[in-house]
Amino acid sequence: MKFTLPFLKKKQPVEVKLEPVTYTPSPIPKGYREIDRYPLYEPFAYAVIAENEDTGELLYVVDELKLNEDEKEIYKKLIEVLEWELKPFEEPPKDPIDYFAKEAQKVINKYRISLGRMANISWSKIIYYIERDLLGYGPIDPLMRDPYIEDISCDGINKPVYVWHRNYESLPTTIIFTDEEELDNFVIKLAHMAGKHISSAFPILDAILPGQHRLAATFRKEVSTTGSTFTIRKFREDPITIVDLINFKTISPELGAYFWLMMEYKMSSLVIGVTGSGKTSTINALACLFRPTIKVVTIEDTAELKIPLENWVPLVSRPSYGIGPEKVGEVTLYDLVRLSLRYRPDIIIVGEVRGEEAFVLFQAIATGHGGITSIHAEDLDSAIKRLTSPPMNIPPPYIPLVNIAFIIRRVSIPDPSTGTKKTVRRIVRVYEIKDFEDYIPIVEWNPIDDVHVHDFSKSTLIPRISRETGIPIDQLLNEINTRAEVLSWMAKNKIRYYRDVAKIVHLYYAKPQQVHEMIGEAIKGVT
Repeated sequence: MKFTLPFLKKKQPVEVKLEPVTYTPSPIPKGYREIDRYPLYEPFAYAVIAENEDTGELLYVVDELKLNEDEKEIYKKLIEVLEWELKPFEEPPKDPIDYFAKEAQKVINKYRISLGRMANISWSKIIYYIERDLLGYGPIDPLMRDPYIEDISCDGINKPVYVWHRNYESLPTTIIFTDEEELDNFVIKLAHMAGKHISSAFPILDAILPGQHRLAATFRKEVSTTGSTFTIRKFREDPITIVDLINFKTISPELGAYFWLMMEYKMSSLVIGVTGSGKTSTINALACLFRPTIKVVTIEDTAELKIPLENWVPLVSRPSYGIGPEKVGEVTLYDLVRLSLRYRPDIIIVGEVRGEEAFVLFQAIATGHGGITSIHAEDLDSAIKRLTSPPMNIPPPYIPLVNIAFIIRRVSIPDPSTGTKKTVRRIVRVYEIKDFEDYIPIVEWNPIDDVHVHDFSKSTLIPRISRETGIPIDQLLNEINTRAEVLSWMAKNKIRYYRDVAKIVHLYYAKPQQVHEMIGEAIKGVT
């Protein structure tokens, strides 16, 4: 059996001779029935979705193989031995995790015989728990392994840890911190994993964990009456693409093709939505549609965007490390937007505007740069009011510098397979901004039929592109239809990895006829 340590998934696994483990499912809590089960780390950890038979409420059950009393004793002894045996290195190794894994294995092999003279010892389980607690995320490690979980949050002691599940939305889990000191220590561990510090003097933390997961935490009861809290927004190594949005029906192929045309001509865009609506994912999807020759600068509080371009400069803000009003060492979004102009970018992407950085971004758009950003709002009117009010203070005449504004929401629609409602993300409306308080809706989502209704004949941007390029309007409208066919073909053939999508988009820019022929041959092959 090969045993792979966390964060080493692309490396050679560490060889460990382990006896086979027989998996026995743990019982579901009384009054619940199992409706879904899938592995997280076979055969040690499984996710179980259970339903309360009386109320219909759902529960996320973390089903892990348990250590018996003998195994717990050996686990404790091995932890103590590892603390004594693993000495600090004189020079930092290239890969500290790999170093720890190899050194830990030497210690385990050294003491295995003397510790293993007890009956019913499963070394596989013991090593799993050592890996989980020392190298992983302890009790929430199974949740970090679940690809369907987007967010993990703990609101304090004696409360269940909650997750946001892509298929089942917000769910309480069977993981509960019952000891204040244990939760405090766990939050400190998360801070150290992120290379940051949290304490009573600095009780608020916003940081990035290994794997680019976003961590927000508070310490003890300094700012939260329930004690230490944390929220982890998991980062997707494989970001959502424009093809995913089509397959999810968040957009239609025609709307995707419209965005593609607008991105080609550097039309600035504003993504509007509430928390968790999918604003960042949408920006990532649009980034797959850029020409390969442009230069992009992204500006974020925490690095979440992943752009499939070589000429890409990712900039991330930095909080203050001082005490008091001076904000020692702070680098704000405003600072970074100003700095980005020195890089001569074609496109500036700001993850979300909240303050004075919005004014600088609009200034940059006014001087010919393309821009994409998002804003936290329910609808276009609310977004415009936020932009024109303090602290952003965008003058109303600047508003039409944003060419396109679209609203993305989480909405509930009937699920034909189950007869119940399911929550999905949809771009519900797309506007072209002609002037302040003059917004032209060109796409609307029909919730009854779950389709997008387009009227590109209303567009003012397509005639503008025609005037600037000399390409007839009819030809540009036909181009939208042609690109919609390309996107539909990728969606049907499940070409959705962001680099693969970008390759076809880039090929289309260089050799559109070759892409048409490729799609035609593929269709002939199917028929």
